[in-house]
Amino acid sequence: MSGSIALLCLQSTEDGRAIAEAIREDNEGVVITNKPAMIQIERAEKITVNASTVSEHLGRDWEPEELQLVLISLGGQIEETDDEFIVYWNN
Repeated sequence: MSGSIALLCLQSTEDGRAIAEAIREDNEGVVITNKPAMIQIERAEKITVNASTVSEHLGRDWEPEELQLVLISLGGQIEETDDEFIVYWNN
């Protein structure tokens, strides 16, 4: 990957895995690497976590602020609304 890389590292829990799968569905070109107890998610420029897609994968309503419960680390700036959580580089 070249340029600025947005990064999310999530705990490898049931919710973390569902969030990672939702991210894979909504973000073309995302690279997801499973490590012991952690899921590393990288994408050039921006990663968008859509609440509706995560809700579908979990089978329940999910709010973007819940990402904090499984978040280990992130790289980039963040923007959070009621519908999505975005990690991006503003270069």
